[in-house]
Amino acid sequence: MRRATALTLAIGGITLGLTAGGALASAGEPERPGPRAVEAASSAGRAASPGFEIEIDPELDARFGPRPVNAVQAAGIVTDLMPGARVVKVELDEEDDRAVWGVEAVIGSGEAEVDVDAFTGDVLDGVDGVEEEDD
Repeated sequence: MRRATALTLAIGGITLGLTAGGALASAGEPERPGPRAVEAASSAGRAASPGFEIEIDPELDARFGPRPVNAVQAAGIVTDLMPGARVVKVELDEEDDRAVWGVEAVIGSGEAEVDVDAFTGDVLDGVDGVEEEDD
């Protein structure tokens, strides 16, 4: 009986040690998602696309670094100011040594180009000017 108890305790100790060791070894590793999680994430990425072209010059991107206002937010600022506008393109540009988002939008039968400061979100130019397209 003593021998069986000792053997059970030894096996239990080894099992506990292996379990704890495995948990500690994998604690620093990121969890790997299963195939369904990857599939859901990629289809969510497709669904979350902004619906307009985004153009970022790598040199300007590197020079200005992280900007508090991103391209999607700049597009939102323009559509908030111009109800009914549909943004077709947002481009990172430079104006007076500042990073700006040049937002091109279609509204009605016209087009508008609006500059949004990439750091403050202020509209710098273009809100008043909707150019009608000639047929």
